[in-house]
Amino acid sequence: MRSPGRLVTREFLVRGYITVVTVAALGVGVMAWQVDSVVDLPALTLLVAMGVLSFQLREPDVGSRIGFSFLSIILLASAAIVGPLGTWAVGLLSVTVDRREPRWSTTVFNMAMTSIVGAAGALAYDFAGGLRRQIEALEGAGAMTASVGIPILVADVVGCLTNAVLLAGVIHYAQGVPFTVVVRRVLSGSGWAYVGYGVIGFLFVVLWFPARLGAFSALLVLAPLLAARWAFIQYGDELRSHERTLDTLVTALGKKEPPAIERSRRTARLSEWLAEELGLGPHQIGTVRQAATLHEIGHLAIPARTLRRSPDSLTDHERRLLTSHGVVGARMVDGIDFLDEARAGIRHQHERFDGHGGPGSLSGADIPISARIIAVAGAFTALTQGGGSDGRVDPDWAVGVLDGEVGRYDPGIVDALRRVLAKHEWSSLDEGEA
Repeated sequence: MRSPGRLVTREFLVRGYITVVTVAALGVGVMAWQVDSVVDLPALTLLVAMGVLSFQLREPDVGSRIGFSFLSIILLASAAIVGPLGTWAVGLLSVTVDRREPRWSTTVFNMAMTSIVGAAGALAYDFAGGLRRQIEALEGAGAMTASVGIPILVADVVGCLTNAVLLAGVIHYAQGVPFTVVVRRVLSGSGWAYVGYGVIGFLFVVLWFPARLGAFSALLVLAPLLAARWAFIQYGDELRSHERTLDTLVTALGKKEPPAIERSRRTARLSEWLAEELGLGPHQIGTVRQAATLHEIGHLAIPARTLRRSPDSLTDHERRLLTSHGVVGARMVDGIDFLDEARAGIRHQHERFDGHGGPGSLSGADIPISARIIAVAGAFTALTQGGGSDGRVDPDWAVGVLDGEVGRYDPGIVDALRRVLAKHEWSSLDEGEA
């Protein structure tokens, strides 16, 4: 069961964090008003409408925790068009209505966060010498770059970092994921997108002022953005097809060995936590999760009667057969392009840290990090899944068992396991925690 105390503590911390961010958003709004309280209301109305449209058309569920929304472009252009106060209002009002989110606390956080991100970028734009009302008088590419392009780039960087920090805070308190891990995940997942946001935001301003297209420039900007959204959705569909492939393989294994489905889910989740705790990048974390999900796929080639037998009753031949499942599993996924990097984790999961394992007799850091993580996560899952009068085993006892097998597991990952278990409720996975 979930620990009521831990759940209450997390909820309290999240609500406290949202309160702090909301108060900070109000303070930033006051600061923006003091800098410049004059706002072009027709322009503000158009930008808010574009912001609402972009937020409603966002495509957040594309896998790998990557989302797409061109609201950031509108906030960057707003910095030059309506200034800090106007940009703060665009950020606040664009996310006020969220048809996908029933929880008011999430909506409040999104409003506060987006208004801070927008105002922070706009204030950075002003600080970097960005022009607003005098833009129409600029002549030449050099003047536009110096007085608008570079300041927008500065605003882009500040907005990206502000967004990453604010998101990392709420995810850290809600899920226990290390703050720096979330920051790196957000930056690697959307950092490069912000480069494109800055370029398009600059073009938006150029069309609005020097080209004297005004509100019509919104149509010229929206068309390519909608095309980019379509391409991003196709990318999301590809990632979802990868997930369906993993599910199909695990389901096939489950038909032969039903408990393997639960072991796969728990090992994958624990491996992901360990990878985050060890500071791996988002791409590596995804590879570890894929390898862990399929770490027992080689069992498909092992007779069912062998899989059902207790460890103490296995013959030497059957033990060798069982430990070879990693090599067999790696062969099974050979040819599935998106699993190329995961194959090493599947193949080498039974290497020993001291070099006396197989199949390659690798040792220490020569063993792929994904294989070292899966070795610990898989063994811990096997020890804690079932057993005891209530069907459970004490996680601390299981960690002690891993510690006692000197030379078998990477001690750094076993230490990371202790830290992970202190942050996450392992038994809550029985209730489907994602």
